Amino acid sequence: MKVKRGKKKSLAQQSKYVLGILTMMMLVIMSGCIYVLKETSRQIYEQMDQMSDLYTEELDNRFLRISRNLFSAIMDTNEKNSAFWKNMEYLQDGVYSEYAIGKLREQYLSSAWEYGTACRILLYDKKKDNIYQLSISSEGNYTIDKNLRETFIEQVFSLNQKTYAVKKKWDVIWCEDETYICKIAQKNDIALGCVVNVKSILEPFSDLSLGENGYVSLVDQDDNSIGILNQQGIVLDAERQKTSNYTIRKVLSQAPFEIEIGISWSGVVRLMAGSLIGLSVVVVLLLFASVVLLFHLYVNIMQPLRSFTQNLQKYDEGDYILNMTEGKLIELEQIDGKFRNMIHQIRKLKITLYERELEKQKIEMDYLRMQIRPHFYLNCLNFIYSMIDFGEYGHARDMTRITSDYLAYIFRNTSDLVSVEAETNHCENYLKILLLRYPNRFEYYFEVHEEVEGTQIFPFLIQVFVENAAKHALTLEEKILISVTVYPEEREGNSYVNIFISDTGTGFPKEILEKLQKGGGVSEEGKHIGIENCLKRFHYYYGESGEIRFENSPLGGAVVDIHIPYCMKGSE
Repeated sequence: MKVKRGKKKSLAQQSKYVLGILTMMMLVIMSGCIYVLKETSRQIYEQMDQMSDLYTEELDNRFLRISRNLFSAIMDTNEKNSAFWKNMEYLQDGVYSEYAIGKLREQYLSSAWEYGTACRILLYDKKKDNIYQLSISSEGNYTIDKNLRETFIEQVFSLNQKTYAVKKKWDVIWCEDETYICKIAQKNDIALGCVVNVKSILEPFSDLSLGENGYVSLVDQDDNSIGILNQQGIVLDAERQKTSNYTIRKVLSQAPFEIEIGISWSGVVRLMAGSLIGLSVVVVLLLFASVVLLFHLYVNIMQPLRSFTQNLQKYDEGDYILNMTEGKLIELEQIDGKFRNMIHQIRKLKITLYERELEKQKIEMDYLRMQIRPHFYLNCLNFIYSMIDFGEYGHARDMTRITSDYLAYIFRNTSDLVSVEAETNHCENYLKILLLRYPNRFEYYFEVHEEVEGTQIFPFLIQVFVENAAKHALTLEEKILISVTVYPEEREGNSYVNIFISDTGTGFPKEILEKLQKGGGVSEEGKHIGIENCLKRFHYYYGESGEIRFENSPLGGAVVDIHIPYCMKGSE
């Protein structure tokens, strides 16, 4: 019985095909490497941009609070009932000057942790030519450097009495080897101002990997550099060399300055070192595998086939026909076995690479989650430090315990389900932290029915919306109430849990509410990432069996109404 065979190809043709396939593989690999490097560098630039946004927003908030504090104190029209002006009367009379300056310093005692010790609040009495520092320094005293004292007084006399009317008026002053920006409010021969060392503005960027030619510069409205942070450190009053490959500029809305960040390619390469090493290893391994494969083809296929062909040519080319099948060729059988084994290894490699990619994505998501609010954790630590520094050990212990429980919950719960009781306790810890930092800004109320305390939900389902309401409360002047109630309910004969979250604030913005009600994405420009991720996880866990509604209450405030199936630990 003759075996039907396909079209035969010569050894040279087979070799060309193999070389062509290897060449295409190398081109695909190189293209993939270039794509990965571009994507990695793009992500690095985006992360730099997001970090600069966070710091710029923090600076704007700080400058706004400083300006508001200065002018609300010195421009108080009701001077008779103003604590500031009463103390100024005592100070100018001279009889109770020590008492008065002590009271004034008490008013600015909290500025050390609210603005940082780099922000110095100075008070100057023109009539008596006396100057005082009201905020405490990092050394724990109120001593003013002689040169800074003289420079500040010169700046006071160089300004007119209506300087306070300029919304963004921050001036640059030079004091020997230091550069400061200052804002001064004046009334009745009294000048109240704040001076900030430019170095303190640039120092937070010192941990960034900007590369050999990278820099961070504080630029004034005339595009002149006030200070530059580069590889040599912080340089004041220097010309910046725009030799970086990528530049980010962030405009401060509350001061006439911009922050310019220049990132050179060497800095990006340093951040991509892991990716470059990984890609290099992959390329080397593939090249090595290619060499081994070619050697294998030459030794185990090409030479045996060439020898076999030469032996066949010895036969008479007449009527004699040699009938054979591939099964009689041991080398081809071995190649077939090796090929099958190679396919199996490739499949295993694909599975391994896929699992590694999933693990990488999970790690990246965890990293992003920890990077969303780095200032929150840093502010908690600074607040604890400040309370200890001021001797408020009871508050410091409470803050430390609550923060520890808060962070323990975050690190302990990533993808596992948690109980409603654990989630609400975590939310209360978060609100307690905020109230310790911002007393009397809001009230909260939690009520969880004992029947559903053990109900299993995914982590941060409640916390995301409670946090959103609390952040909203900090922007309002009036105190609001944040309420969370969790109760069992029956829906279509099945047991459900109703989680009802509300507040008495101004409610969701119209455009955000419309997106939430339509089920669309709400994340834009780095905002509402937590809510959007929460909604994705909600649909993943509950699908059509869960329901979440958003609305604004007719009485004012936002409402989040969640209905999920009742699920206890261990149940399916």
